[in-house]
Amino acid sequence: MIPYSRGTTALMLMLIVAAASLVAWAAQGLEVPVKAPTPPPSEAAPAAGGAPDAAAPPAGGAPGPGAPAGQAPPTVFELLEMGGPVMYPLYVSSILMVAFAIERAVSLRHRRILPPEFVQNIRSLAAERPIDPDKVLTYCVAHPSPISRIFQAAVRRLKRPLPEVEKTIEDAGAKEVRLLRRNCRVLSAVAYIAPLLGLLGTVLGMIQCFSRVSTGEALGRAERLAEGIYQALVTTAVGLTIAIPAAVIYMVFVAKIEKLVGEVDDLTLEFVETLAQDRA
Repeated sequence: MIPYSRGTTALMLMLIVAAASLVAWAAQGLEVPVKAPTPPPSEAAPAAGGAPDAAAPPAGGAPGPGAPAGQAPPTVFELLEMGGPVMYPLYVSSILMVAFAIERAVSLRHRRILPPEFVQNIRSLAAERPIDPDKVLTYCVAHPSPISRIFQAAVRRLKRPLPEVEKTIEDAGAKEVRLLRRNCRVLSAVAYIAPLLGLLGTVLGMIQCFSRVSTGEALGRAERLAEGIYQALVTTAVGLTIAIPAAVIYMVFVAKIEKLVGEVDDLTLEFVETLAQDRA
């Protein structure tokens, strides 16, 4: 796998942060629909001689949760602000998920792991009798890739016994597989941690909400209590929104790596069989 520089990764993260800022700015104009409270039957009909009032508040004169009288419903950006300080690690988790998903999508392309030109030429070189180790090694060094590094390790021990060559290919292949799966661990960690962070934010919000009830601050104000509860649930929703795509992306990349490893095993097995025929 071709290594990438830290500058490229930093630039990628900066672009993602800028894109997230633009999305958040655009989300300020998106309103979350909040169902207006239904007035009780006693207040559904207007008083005699009076015109019906479409903007009459619910019983008790208290506004519904999240939609105070005379104010617009909260936007998506405002809902995210209601999540509290736990939202900041969730923002970081979302940025990491997007960044490493892009990085893995680029690094796990089939042409980077198994270049078609390399596979065709290495088969042509292996078909020559006898096999020229120096020629094969020179070609592998000039065309770096995961499959190239596996063949380099095998060619350097080409004159050793066949079982030792097979063991060398196996060890080199296992090393390349670890490199391919290395950055997928970040996606797995995000899928595991994001729901826990969301649950933590919800628990902290519920603690604050019921603390108001115990001190009498929200006594007799069911609307205010409901508002605190739904604000606390914002972090759980955001955590699940981050974790579910991260888990799906992780499973897709793991399946792709397994498929690539199978193709690499087939190619190396073909090379070992050709080597055995050459020695026979």
